[in-house]
Formats: sequence, structure tokens, C-alpha cells
Amino acid sequence: MFFKKSSLVEPSQPASKAEVTLLPESVPISLDSVLAVMTDVLREFESSVADVDVARAKWADLCRDLGMNPFDPLEFDGLTTNFDRIAAARMALIVVMLERGAISRDFLTRILDKRIRSATKGGIVEPVQASQLVTMELLAQSPLRREELARRVILGFGASIRGEKLVDSRAALERLDYSRLMTEANRARQALRDQGNR
Repeated sequence: MFFKKSSLVEPSQPASKAEVTLLPESVPISLDSVLAVMTDVLREFESSVADVDVARAKWADLCRDLGMNPFDPLEFDGLTTNFDRIAAARMALIVVMLERGAISRDFLTRILDKRIRSATKGGIVEPVQASQLVTMELLAQSPLRREELARRVILGFGASIRGEKLVDSRAALERLDYSRLMTEANRARQALRDQGNR
């Protein structure tokens, strides 16, 4: 079991100065490595016990292990306040993947150095939000959905995918975007219905 809710509350960190910009090519991450860890985690992941507060605390612990002050928990709570059970599970999955070394400690340190807010928002919160139609069951069944989420995490952190040009990585993510694909499929179905009603 990955998550057990705790009553501990972390103190809020003071606001930091403007964050630095990360050059994506300075952190080339192996997509295959991230996918391998995600697949392993999914085999034993328990969605029913996934909890946003515990995921936040685990992320804070990982940041401290890397010698970083964690993201302000109150600000984090504000970003995740509307997360439902499925979003909480996706967030927990991402955090456990990072705990398990989906991104090496060295690269994770580079990603977080002087940019904990933007990295947390871009690499954890935004991938959860952008994948709202992707359930844990779909992730377990579909290599394409796993690739989509992995790409969102890597690019969201401001890193690059090893062996790919940034423009190609972004194009690949656009092609994989499940929300876009479902929207297009729904439009096509509606267009067929409209034709049939003429």
C-alpha cells in the first residue's frame, strides 16, 4: 500500500525570489526509463488509497532528500483543491514514480534547483490536470496513455527527451493527447449524426 493519510501539517515556506529558467537540453531524460518505472508502479498501485495530502508530503520528503526546500504546502493545496479521486491517483502515481527513480536524482536536482514552484506545477500538477480523461485503468492497459503521461511529466518539468529534438517531442505529445483525440472523435460522430438527420 502506497498511501496512508497522516495528520502532520508542514509549515509554510517563505516565498522565494524569481525562479531560474532551465535549458531543456541540459536535462535529457530517457523516456524508456520513465515508462519502465511507471509500468512497474502501476502493477502494484492501489488507486483506492491514493491521497493528495500524502502525495504532497511524499513529494516534500523527496525534495528534502535532494537538499531542497519543498514547495509551499498551502500553495500546493490551492493548486490541487479541485482534484477528484482519479486526479489524486494520477498525482500519487507521478510522485511514486519519482520516488522510485523514474528520473535520476542528479537530473531531478537539476530540475528543481532554484525552480521548485515551476517544476512542481509543470511536472506534477499540470500533467494531472491535462490528463483528466486518463484513468488508472486506462494507464494500466494502454502503452500510448503511459507514453502521453510520461511525456507530459518530462516536458512539464522543463527537461527534454533524450534522442529527440524539443519540437519533435512536443509534436509527439500533441499527437498522443487523449483529450484532443476524444474531442475530435466526438466531433466526427456528431457530424455523422448530423448528416444522417438531413
